[in-house]
Amino acid sequence: MAVTADQARDSGLVRVWSSAADAPRLRRPTDVLLLVTSLLALGLLALAAPGPTGADHALDAALARLEPLFGWLWSIVYAVLTLWAVGVVLLAAASRGRRLLLVDQLIASAVAFGAALGAGALAGTDPSLIVDGLVSSGPPVVYVATRVAIVTAVVVTASPHLARPWRYASRLVVGLGAVAAIGLHATNLIGASAAIAVGIAAAAVAHLVMGSPQGRLTDAQVQVALADLGVLATRVTAAPARVAAENVLVARTEQGTDLLVKVYGRDAWDSQVVGSLWTALTRRGERAHVWGTRRSRVEHEALYTMLAAQVGVPTLDVVAVGLADQGDALLVTSTPHAHLGLLESGALGDDTLGDVWRAVVALNAAGIAHRRIESSSVVVRTDGSVALADFDAAAHASDEGDLRTDQARLLVVTALAVGIDRALSAAVGVVGPEGLAAVLPYVQPAALGSRTRAELRGASWTLDELRAAAVTAAGVEDPPLERLRRVTPRSIGRLLLVGLLVYVLVTLLAGVDLASVASALASADWAWLVAALALSPTIQMALAGATMGAATARLRYVPVLMLQYAIQFISLVLPATAARLALEVRVFQKFGIPAATALSFGLIDSVSGFVVQVALIVLILVSGLPGFTSALPAASSTAGSDPTSPSLVVLLVALVVIGVGVTLLVPRLRHRLTALIPRARAALADQGRAARSALGVLRRPGKVAAMLGGNLGAQLLQAGVLALCLQSFGQTVSFSQLILVNTAVSLFAGLMPVPGGMGVAEVGFTVGLQAVGVPSEIAVSTAITFRLVTFYLPPVWGAAAMRWLRRNEYA
Repeated sequence: MAVTADQARDSGLVRVWSSAADAPRLRRPTDVLLLVTSLLALGLLALAAPGPTGADHALDAALARLEPLFGWLWSIVYAVLTLWAVGVVLLAAASRGRRLLLVDQLIASAVAFGAALGAGALAGTDPSLIVDGLVSSGPPVVYVATRVAIVTAVVVTASPHLARPWRYASRLVVGLGAVAAIGLHATNLIGASAAIAVGIAAAAVAHLVMGSPQGRLTDAQVQVALADLGVLATRVTAAPARVAAENVLVARTEQGTDLLVKVYGRDAWDSQVVGSLWTALTRRGERAHVWGTRRSRVEHEALYTMLAAQVGVPTLDVVAVGLADQGDALLVTSTPHAHLGLLESGALGDDTLGDVWRAVVALNAAGIAHRRIESSSVVVRTDGSVALADFDAAAHASDEGDLRTDQARLLVVTALAVGIDRALSAAVGVVGPEGLAAVLPYVQPAALGSRTRAELRGASWTLDELRAAAVTAAGVEDPPLERLRRVTPRSIGRLLLVGLLVYVLVTLLAGVDLASVASALASADWAWLVAALALSPTIQMALAGATMGAATARLRYVPVLMLQYAIQFISLVLPATAARLALEVRVFQKFGIPAATALSFGLIDSVSGFVVQVALIVLILVSGLPGFTSALPAASSTAGSDPTSPSLVVLLVALVVIGVGVTLLVPRLRHRLTALIPRARAALADQGRAARSALGVLRRPGKVAAMLGGNLGAQLLQAGVLALCLQSFGQTVSFSQLILVNTAVSLFAGLMPVPGGMGVAEVGFTVGLQAVGVPSEIAVSTAITFRLVTFYLPPVWGAAAMRWLRRNEYA
């Protein structure tokens, strides 16, 4: 039947709610991301709280200049802020089936009020002022702005329930309300910023406790959207056995034909920037849609569906595509009879399996990678023929890795449907043993989609068994994975012993006694050290971006980030550069990248970091920025050291020369070194052949920018952590000097064959800090605390990251 008037009203010329009142609620990882981000922001703001800071004075001065024009407006805007929150609450109370939202808002308000009291107490704000700030519209300035915090909590809690225009209006009201609070001198800039962070964190807590809707259209709203595209439907129902993250429905037309409808709703929460970014970072087979629009997504899928059909690949027919009047994007195609995951193995003949393989091979031969081959992507049409669907992630002119990954995924999904033997027989029948051998390196868990991995857990065979059978069918040897050295209690004990010896050695070489260092450590401001520890994990976030830039293969950010944290764990037993290369090669192999190519990617990553380090040192030394202000001393002059004593740099160079001399003079060591030369030559030859393809990354400006930018960000963040550690002892130097010290020491320590640069780094930081004018005992203490927060403590979460990589079969 046609769309009724009630349904038209439900779709709304002015849509208020994003979902039906009874829509299921989910607890989304994006709320965890918002919660963590808000807490980090509060931690950084707490360092300057309660203010005023320079930024506060600058904004106050700007608002004072605007006072004659807009001073009268602040009271109105601040009142609107309150009325808006009251309106959101009353709207939920007056709407049928929305009463549970009131509970969400109550929880968020209570959490926001408590968090405001706690954050204010840490900054030294009297609790009575926090309470008064809830009703006051003027001075005194309060950290945190209570009313802004609670209103933010209320409107952000309601955001997933509201349609997109109302979400944007709410954000605008909160932003203007925060400015009005500053203009009325009820708070300052950091107080308003902290209030917004508190409100977002409280809303995230409420969403994690109660869940929130996904913002998907109702069936009636989909009918209206289809009518906007000229497709008249009498009934719309959810498509059977579709992925939960996809909004796919089946529409029955007036002619009795069923159509498949994929909807990217204007109000869908997972189509927002944060949701889309999280999905792209964590889910295999997905890509980021931060800059793309809903229209571009459906048009992209429709375009590649038709391009595939033009080169002879069987696909579903595109019926309609476009943007409905309310802003929802729809792709309408013919409906398949079933997909591969729903068919019994007996219903799939060998000819049908061959047709599936020929379809994928024909697609790849045209230079198109599907990038999302799963059981739901291989469908059987109503006439019994097979077809490919879901071209949302397809790309043209893809590299060899993407094309082979398509075929590896097809091998796995067909094996899930009909068993290993028949799946391999169909593959060999189309691509031959040589083609199967080329696909074999990509038959890895990391190369599969999340749904396929979930289906594998319920299979009667394992992926290793499939690989073994494929090796036999192809008549080749299974390429082994790189071996990693294990971190054992013995290696940790050795690390602690070496760390103790390093501590004693550094203090002796710096010419200070243990008592003065202990006194300096005892005087440290622990708030700054906690801030340094909180900032330390962000270094690996920047390095993960550099690693993704170094590889031409399609990687996901979260696994690469876990890789960077795990490198900090494995560096307990391997030198820093070796640990990075060893683990990167291992993880890249799990994505189907051959070991030689993976090693090339790792080397490119390391070389880009080296280039950034050298460039920073040269830039600071040749520019007018502050650098080293004195010679590199062996000890503080106040310690009564001999001014003619050799510097620590000379001692370190002497140690290197002695090591080289011993290696050349001792026959056993010399023979071992000479025996390595032929193997090194062979390895370099193999590496050179693999590097030619890997160096293609240098022809991509975006990749080069990611490499250099990630490594630059890591160096700047490390210098920032060093600044916080130095600040904890009441000392400050120019940031360019800290960059110079950190970069020079990192460059030198990374070349040393010592796990984590132990000893070398501590001495280097001590010498470097002395060279920029830091007293000896403070330099030693800063070096120790900096290494503690950047090397000795990170293996704690690095071990958790290593377990995550192994549990998800990335390592």
